[in-house]
Amino acid sequence: MKKLCLLLSVILIYIASIAQTGKVFDNLSMKSKILNTEKKYAVYLPPDYETSQRSYPVLYLLHGGGDDQTGWIQFGEVQNIADKAINEGIATPMIIIMPDASGPNRGYAK
Repeated sequence: MKKLCLLLSVILIYIASIAQTGKVFDNLSMKSKILNTEKKYAVYLPPDYETSQRSYPVLYLLHGGGDDQTGWIQFGEVQNIADKAINEGIATPMIIIMPDASGPNRGYAK
């Protein structure tokens, strides 16, 4: 019985190690013409993004007050949750955009 448990543990660890993971870029920025300022954003790219030619749905994930574009990455563990959901077939591979609404022009609109 101990050998079976050990074997199952090794198999689960191996499967977890080969599971694909997405990538997160958390310090990107772009000039907003509407807000007339530079705005930061973070993006999650699914595991197969660099090897696939398909189109991906885009989810805009907005943070709460007092946070910035890194909030979902640091505290919400967006990469772990998205990777797990995609690898388990619960969610379709998607691009997740996390804009920063903090700063002098607070919010997502002017």
